[in-house]
Amino acid sequence: MRPRPRLAVLSHSAIEPTHAAKWSQVAAAGWEVLLLVPSRWPEAGRWQAARTRRSGRLRVEPVAGVFAGRLARWTPIGLAARLREFSPTLIHAEEEPYVMACWTAAQWARRAGVPFTFFTWENIHRAYRWPQGRLLRGVLATAAGAIAGNADAVRVLQRRGFRKSVAVVPQYGVDPRMFRPLDQARCRRALRLPGNGRLVGFVGRFLPEKGIEDLLRAASRLGPSVRVLLVGSGPDLPRLIARAGTLGLGDRLIVRGAMARHRMPVVMGALDALVLPSRTWPEWKEQFGRVLVEAQACGRWALGSSSGEIPAIVAGRQLVFPEGESARLARCLRTVLGRLPPPGLRPRILHRFSEEAVATATTRFLLACRDGA
Repeated sequence: MRPRPRLAVLSHSAIEPTHAAKWSQVAAAGWEVLLLVPSRWPEAGRWQAARTRRSGRLRVEPVAGVFAGRLARWTPIGLAARLREFSPTLIHAEEEPYVMACWTAAQWARRAGVPFTFFTWENIHRAYRWPQGRLLRGVLATAAGAIAGNADAVRVLQRRGFRKSVAVVPQYGVDPRMFRPLDQARCRRALRLPGNGRLVGFVGRFLPEKGIEDLLRAASRLGPSVRVLLVGSGPDLPRLIARAGTLGLGDRLIVRGAMARHRMPVVMGALDALVLPSRTWPEWKEQFGRVLVEAQACGRWALGSSSGEIPAIVAGRQLVFPEGESARLARCLRTVLGRLPPPGLRPRILHRFSEEAVATATTRFLLACRDGA
């Protein structure tokens, strides 16, 4: 009888408990999983401290390191001893291939003769200098395969000469028990929002590349019954508030600070439509747009610009507008406000992006990499 596969995962983002749920499902599928996370990391809008815990065949352990919170430089300390003790049959780093943490895991795997895989969101090709360039080449030479969070990331890897197998699977899915349709009036009361009128929203960082001004411009074309809710934080907020004033939005703009993840279903439930109006910049374009998945799982309209991976996530072409074109966004909003999304929207989005779907696709790919190495 073949021994149970043993998977070691290194992931800074899995310090957030909801992000670790995928690995619980991978463990339930038959793996023994050791999930190594930083002892401290800023994730989901706040600094979090990890603790050791076990659930079934999943064991989560914090690992010490230097440069916590600095993605490219974070270096786990004592990783080799943890991996020797666990004796994995495959190592997976949920870290970009040009960072120290990923390279450290890859080097141990190479010396131990254990298959190694990694995850990447990077959807714009960049020329890295030393040391990132050297780290990147070492990881790509070692890896038996990779998981890309979007289709453009596959093309970036191919351009770098990576010829091993690559699967397109988002890093995390949504929990359908958490993200589900809720009563809109109750959600608005819980957030102390006006109960009347239409509400369109943005959730995320307030940054110029997020295109939030395009949402404000579109809302200014829609009449006094439409309000805009911005949930999050970021340096662009003062400018956005000033811009809303010049556009005549006044108290039709409502701002709430960043909220814990467990509050997101209430935010989505309060909306009539969520908008992700991202704009492509030379060094950035939208890598996924998880809030679009969450809104649709909550039975709400989700609209997005043509930046990056957004068109692959929203429910139809009529819900995608050319980035930067606020007039087109206003027309898209007019077509959906006052209408309910089709009943098949939520099942379709969960079929692709539920935690179970993501975990199943991840498990299938990792098994193939282990067996093919």
